[in-house]
Amino acid sequence: MISFLKGILYDVTADTVLVDVNGVGFEIIIHARGLRTMPERGRDVTVFTRLQVSDNELRLYGFLSRSEMELFNRITAISGIGPRVAMAILGCFEPAEFFRAIAAQDRKTLTTVPGVGKKNAERILFELKDQIPIASVPVGSEGSEAEALLEALLGLGYSRDEVYPHIMSILEQNEEILSLEENLRRVLKAQGQSRKKR
Repeated sequence: MISFLKGILYDVTADTVLVDVNGVGFEIIIHARGLRTMPERGRDVTVFTRLQVSDNELRLYGFLSRSEMELFNRITAISGIGPRVAMAILGCFEPAEFFRAIAAQDRKTLTTVPGVGKKNAERILFELKDQIPIASVPVGSEGSEAEALLEALLGLGYSRDEVYPHIMSILEQNEEILSLEENLRRVLKAQGQSRKKR
């Protein structure tokens, strides 16, 4: 397994980069966001990678971070979802943005990705709804607070996908750090209101 490559950016095409690692050129398929952040040719670059082996070829997929690579692995583990769709998703969303859509069961957002129709979106939402890493949400120093809040709600019998969107909403809206008890009250209130609307 080639986990990452560090070398000189030799060339960039419409969907690949060529990285010179000590005189050996590696062609890496990379998503659209990744291509936009590449340095100038001749500069140092580090690309996290995943090697895909098929019957007649080897393909190296590239990512900006380990979290992107892990998300790629999760998406391609879903039956019927291949590397092309996974790279299209990563080209549109950072991992935290993607997981926000999963938590909110937002099919409409997922179908904005080229190649992701309603059926694929539903499959992705269903398969990943219980795999949302709470730490993937960029809430700054409040990450451990989010974990504690989730643990408390799970202890009360709520499911992860029920309360996760409310946790994210509260932590992103509050500028001041509130106590666990106060955040717990807010989530329970939001959950109660969403049930009334159904």
